[in-house]
Parts: sequence; structure tokens; C-alpha cells
Amino acid sequence: SSGINAEYGDWTHGIFGCFDDVGTCLITYFLPCWTYARNAERSDTLSCILAALVFFVPFVNIFCWLQTRANIRSQHHIEGGILSDLCMILCCGLCALVQESQQLDVNPMGAAAPVVRN
Repeated sequence: SSGINAEYGDWTHGIFGCFDDVGTCLITYFLPCWTYARNAERSDTLSCILAALVFFVPFVNIFCWLQTRANIRSQHHIEGGILSDLCMILCCGLCALVQESQQLDVNPMGAAAPVVRN
């Protein structure tokens, strides 16, 4: 059922669906730079190492994060825009990171992709 929501322009997991993937939730809580960098790489925004460094640079990190969410929305045909992304990042940053990671675990064509954790 998670692929069905994406076909209609929604994220497969809501912004507070963090606990749908407890492992990613815990990693993100303790090492948000890891999830940030992994999401950036998987969405073709930045390399993992560069994104991990950018995470610690104020304002540049927000810009790159906005681009990561935009890339994910584009790849998965999810409705939204820069203002909703900015609100998610500023108000619920850790939940947004988990949501992005969960979305990237889904094949944009609708079938669940195999989850590979590094």
C-alpha cells in the first residue's frame, strides 16, 4: 500500500511516521548528519561525504536540504514546494529526514525497492 500513496502525489509516510522505521529514527536522532548525507546522495543532490560536511555549514545546509527534498519530490511525483519543505525542515527536521529516507526506500515506479543499509 505504501507505493499507492506516492502515485497520488503524497509521501509514502507522513511527517510523523518516524516510528514506521525505528532503526532510521534512532540513527537520525543520534546522528542526523548520517541520514542527511545518505538522503542527499540517494536523491542525486550531493555526494555522501560532501553532504556530511555541508550538514555543519549554516544556511548552506538548509539550501542543500531543500534541494534534496525537491529532488525526492520530483523523482517520486510528490506534490509540494519550497515553502512546505522549508516548514518541514525548520519545524520537524528530524522527522523530515526520516520521511525522506523512507521515501527513498520506495521505488519511484510504485513497487517497494529492496532496502539496503550501509
